[in-house]
Amino acid sequence: MRTAMGVIMRTVSKVKKSVNVSLAPEILEEARKLKINLSAVLTEALIEKFRENKREEWLRDNKKSIEALNQWVEENGSFSDFQRTF
Repeated sequence: MRTAMGVIMRTVSKVKKSVNVSLAPEILEEARKLKINLSAVLTEALIEKFRENKREEWLRDNKKSIEALNQWVEENGSFSDFQRTF
């Protein structure tokens, strides 16, 4: 399963590219002490950030439609109101 900017990315490419990242010395020291894989942590953090950005973009793009649906439901009720027993 892989969708880069669509953001599913369960399997990340085995081909990697080297990059330089600057960290505070104490952060790097603690990460090394705990044997934390910086590449894996950064990859997961970036994927999560991509998801957040996609969600925010989707909400922005669909804001008017969501508001219109909420207004319609407020005026007319939900599609399933007649089915409710509570």
